[in-house]
This record gives sequence, structure tokens and C-alpha cells, in this order.
Amino acid sequence: MVKLKRSNLFALIAFLVVLGVGTYFSYVMREAEQQKQQFFLEEIVNSQAAAFERRLTRSLSATYILAQEVRRSGGDFKDFDKFAAEVIETLGGISNLQLVPKGVIEQIYPLPGNEKAIGHNILRDDVRSKEAWLALEARKLTLAGPFELIQGGIAVIGRTPVFLEKNGEEYFWGFTSCLIFLDDLLTATELDQLEAKGYDYELSRVHPDTKAVEVFAGTAHGELRHPVVKPIRVPNSEWTIRMSHPASFPIIFVLGTLISAIVATLFALLVQRIMREPERLRALVKNQTLQLEQLAFKDELTGLSNRRHFMEQLDQAIYNLSRSEKHLALICLDLDDFKRVNDSMGHEVGDNLLIEVAQRIRASVRQSDLVGRMGGDEFAVILRDINTSADVANIAVKLIESISQPIRLGRHDVVVGATMGITLAPEDGLDSAVLFRNADLAMYASKRNGKNQFSFFDTQMQTQAKQVMLLEEELRRALHKGEFSLALQPIISLADGQLEKFEALIRWQHPGRGELSPGSFIEVAESTGLIVPIGYWVVEAACEFIRQQVESGQQVKPVAINLSARQLRDELFARHVEEMLERLSIAPQFIEFELTETLLMENVELGKKLIQHLRRLGIRISIDDFGTGYSSLSQLKQFPVNTLKIDRGFVQDLQQNDSDRKIIEAITAMVHKLDIKVVAEGIETQAQFDFLKQAGCDYGQGFLFARPLTAERALSFAAVDRPFVVASSSSRGHHP
Repeated sequence: MVKLKRSNLFALIAFLVVLGVGTYFSYVMREAEQQKQQFFLEEIVNSQAAAFERRLTRSLSATYILAQEVRRSGGDFKDFDKFAAEVIETLGGISNLQLVPKGVIEQIYPLPGNEKAIGHNILRDDVRSKEAWLALEARKLTLAGPFELIQGGIAVIGRTPVFLEKNGEEYFWGFTSCLIFLDDLLTATELDQLEAKGYDYELSRVHPDTKAVEVFAGTAHGELRHPVVKPIRVPNSEWTIRMSHPASFPIIFVLGTLISAIVATLFALLVQRIMREPERLRALVKNQTLQLEQLAFKDELTGLSNRRHFMEQLDQAIYNLSRSEKHLALICLDLDDFKRVNDSMGHEVGDNLLIEVAQRIRASVRQSDLVGRMGGDEFAVILRDINTSADVANIAVKLIESISQPIRLGRHDVVVGATMGITLAPEDGLDSAVLFRNADLAMYASKRNGKNQFSFFDTQMQTQAKQVMLLEEELRRALHKGEFSLALQPIISLADGQLEKFEALIRWQHPGRGELSPGSFIEVAESTGLIVPIGYWVVEAACEFIRQQVESGQQVKPVAINLSARQLRDELFARHVEEMLERLSIAPQFIEFELTETLLMENVELGKKLIQHLRRLGIRISIDDFGTGYSSLSQLKQFPVNTLKIDRGFVQDLQQNDSDRKIIEAITAMVHKLDIKVVAEGIETQAQFDFLKQAGCDYGQGFLFARPLTAERALSFAAVDRPFVVASSSSRGHHP
């Protein structure tokens, strides 16, 4: 009996020992799992905070851009709507931009829905005037909010104070502001996807008045359990992101582990198992930790380096430069029109697009280069050990070509472009923050130049930017001081030699450089948006010349005016022209607008819409430089035009080039079938005149007839009621 009891006691002791080992084993495994989840969670929170900060910083930079424009213009901000629209399109994530001179909201873009804010004094009447005064006193950007809008939604507003100089003294001009919806900021993160996977989060701030913690966004799942906390850097405030994930350690796994330990222990040497188990478990935990450290460097969606790892590697690469004569390049790129794809086709398609783009970027660079996803549709590349900028340019071209190839997503082919900014080290700096800023500036320059391209950051670009800035300021002054003048070149009927109309050409009477032709300033005017007010000036000057013809009692000759790409995109252009004609009492049939063939082919729908509107007003339309835009004659049926201009390049060489002669004859014959008149420009010799007349061209323009004339001389030219006569091939034409 005693012996049996001892066996039972031994069995009980063995059971308790095995139970203790199994429990210890389960505890160690649970700790390993919790460490794994906590490590992942910390990386996730870091990446979400960084993405939030980057989007907020990028959106708030719009206030600096507006402030710079205010300073450039001396406080006289022209064409605010166009400029603001371009900034919003380029930076993204912005609801509206505001100009607030002397603290009073004067302009908002876009205006619809925000009309009641016009005239509001943010220093006196606004519930957030405290932040506005703080910005004024601190002379730097401040952030107000988040706050709930009357029209719905939660937003923040950033305000940058602007100071100007007058008579050597500085004075406060006002604020430049931008309103940003919280939802737009959150789209730069992956919080919605993480919430769907069971993560909980809260975004909070310390209220500036009560110092209480205010939660302004997050999931409604009660108090967070064991959260990871990360501060978010924002101007003049303390924001925090907290995130947690419910710990999961299935009970069946615990029981299974325990039973396995009991069974294994009963068939093995108990002592040996006990001695070896802790060491094995420690090795297992160490191995899992090493694996987690590797995983922590990867972007969850694309498998590329995440922002944290990328920045660490960039710092290391910069450090290595100091010990070698090598160079590196940093390329920052984002996708053109990604938001359109994401919004129209859904986030799942957008994610698949990002995965494919990531693979294409990785395949386009060398194995030694590092590719990272910075967040959203923003990527970056470190090109190590480069020799020349030409090598970098070749890789950039390869990237653009690869990304712009159609991407098959489901049943659709999607095409996106990539806009890139490139900076070099050590040439442009040896600090990662400086290099990223340089690359962002270069990328912004690429976007302003038309997207789907790349730009290098360098001192020459800064010099050119200063030159453009100076020319832009001079153009604004020229508009203000009336330094522009109108030149008018006659267009002659080839059939009877009669004056048919004039083409309006702008000239700039520069106070220091003399008379300048459009080629020296139109490109800057186009890129800065000044082409819009300059274009309106040309229309008004042409109307004034028409009015002078009417008052002189002579037969009025129409005036043809060139339109630019900016004017083509201006939805209000036709309406403004209509108002101008009514104000000046000018009949619309005396105005003709010329649009280049290339411009129309790049903007077919916009061109059709504008032409139809202008034609309804009674204005005539001409296609300029035909033959250079690679369009077919059949496409002319889309545009109800009156006149077509054959590009001067075909006229100049027609005596030596049989192909040019055949092209002119074919164009003329086919266009006449569409009841469209033909103008040949660049006529300089009698032989050209004779051929074009025989080919059936209706009108001609060129130095053979007359050079561009001042308005006064053009009136005299039009007053002569006799046909133009060509005296000889060596002489210039005139009215006898």
C-alpha cells in the first residue's frame, strides 16, 4: 500500500514538473509573439506618423509659395485663381488657398462654397484669431485646428505671415493661408487599411487653452490596450498618434503545446529536456527577433525599403562619401494622375498599380541601388557610386519609359507617368534633409514644366530661376506701366492684291534692352501665368485699333490674334472676350483668333469647346502653323474653323523642295473642299508669290508685302484703296 502511494506521489511530482515545463514553454512562446507584434506595431506607427507629417508639410508649403509670390509682386498678386489652381494641382491635399491682406480674407480659390468667408477679419472676428496673432508675433507659419467646419468635415488651416518693405521700412502685408481637410491628410497614410486588419488608433492633440488631451480622429473601439505612442511634429502644437493591436495567442495553441510537452516529456529523459529547453527557446526568440528586424525595413505593400530604413541608408551612404571620391544621386518621384486612378477605380486597383510600379522601378536600377516607398505614390531611389550626371539622366529616362508603359489592371490598361527631381551629393549637400528638399524642389520644377519628366537641382537652376523671377517681375511692371505695344502685319489676298486683314503681334518696349519680340519673353509669361493678362491686353489693343479704323471712316479690316495654351484652358476666356467686345462696342466679326495646330491636337476637347463658344459669338477662327502638329486633314472636321495657315517652313524651301510644293498643293485643294480659306505665311520672294497664287492659296503674309507695322502706319496702309503690286523679285511690295 505504501509502495503504491509512493508511485502516486512520483506520478504527481512528474505531472507537476511537466506541467511547469509546458507552462513555461507557453509563456516564452507568448512573450515571443507579443514582442513580434509590438515590434511590428512600432514600425507601423513610425511609418504612419512620418507619412502624416510629410503630407501635412507638403500641403502647408503652399503658404510659402503664395507668400513668395506676394513678395515678388510687391503685394499686387495678379491672376491668383490660376496660380492657386496650379499650386493645388501640383502639391495636392489642399481644400482651398486664401490671400488675407491686413488680416481680411480677400481672395479664395476655389471660391464656390466659400463666398461667406470673403471680407472676414481673422485677427478680430475669428474664433481662431489666437493662432493668427501667434503667427504674426512669431513671424512664422502657425496651424489652427483641427476644427469642425460649418459645411461639414474636420479641417486645419495654416497661415504664413508676409512682410514687405516700403521706403526702406518693413510692414505687415497680411497672411497666405491654406485649408486642409483631415480626411485628405489621412489618405496619405494607411490607417484605413490597418483599421480593417484589426488595428485601433487615435489621433490627439494637447488643447492650447485647457491643456487637455483632445482626440480628433480614430477608431471607436474603446480604450486602447498597450498602445504604441508616437508624436507627430506640427507647427505650434503637440499631436500624437496612438495605435494598438489586440494580442492574439490562441488557447488551442497553448493546450496543444502543453499536451505535446507532457507526451514528449513522458517518453524522454525529463532532466535532459528541462536542461535544454530554455536554451532552445532563447535561440528561437533570438532568431525570430532577427527576422523581425529584417521585416521592419520593408514597406508592407510593395516590399521596398520603408521610409525609416531608406533614411538610415541615405545617412550611411552620405557618411561613406567622406571616405571616397564617389558620388551619389537621390531621385524623388511621384506618379502623375495616381489620385485619378485611385478615386475612379478603387483603392485595391491603386494598390496593385503601386506594386507594379515598384517592381518596374526596382528592375530599372542597379542591384547596388536602393529603392524606397516614402508613402502614398511617392518613391525615392539612392543611386550609389555614380560617375557623372549623364549616368543619372540615363537611369531617369529609363525609369520614365518603364513606368509610362501600360499597366494591365483587371480588364483595363492604365497609363501613368512619373515626375522626378534629382539631386547629387556631395555637390548639392551632405545632409539627408537638405538633399530631400533639393530633390523636392527639382520635382516641383518638373511638374511646372509639364510632368512625366525629370529635373536636376543645381546652382545653375537657381540662377535661371532668379532670372525667370526677375523677368517675371519686369513683365508685371510692363503690364502696370504700359510698356507693351501692338505691331500689325498685313495679310494680302493673292487673287487681287487687296489688303484682307492684319495679324496682331506684341512688342515690349523694355526700358533697358529696347524693343523685344515675343520670343524673348512669351515662354516665361506662359509658365508664370502672365500670358493670361498679357493676352487680354493684346485683345483690348486689337479692339482699340479696330475702333480707330471705324473712327477714320475707312473700311474696317479684321485683326487676327494668337491664343496660348493657358488661354485655351481658361474657362472664362470666351466670356471675358464677349464682355470686352460689348464694353468697347466692337463687332465680333472683326476679330479672328489663331490657335496653333499642335496646341489643338494636344487639347482636342478643350479646343472644340472654346472654338464653338467663340464661333457662337461671331468670332472667326484660324489654325496657325499647319503642317507641324502631325494631325491629319480629316481631323479638321472636328473644328469649325474659317482659315488655315500653312507653316512658313513649307514656303521657305518650296523652290528647292518638290515635296513642299506638292504638300502645299494637296493641302490647299483638300481644305477648299471643306470651305476653309488658306493663308501662306513667310512669303519673301516673287517666285514664292507666283507659285502660291497658282496653287490656289487665298491669302499671303510676309516681308514681301510688309513687315509688322505700328498701329499708326497700319492705319495708313489700310487707307490706300489700291491693290498690292509686286514690282520685281528683288524688290519689296508696296501700295502705289
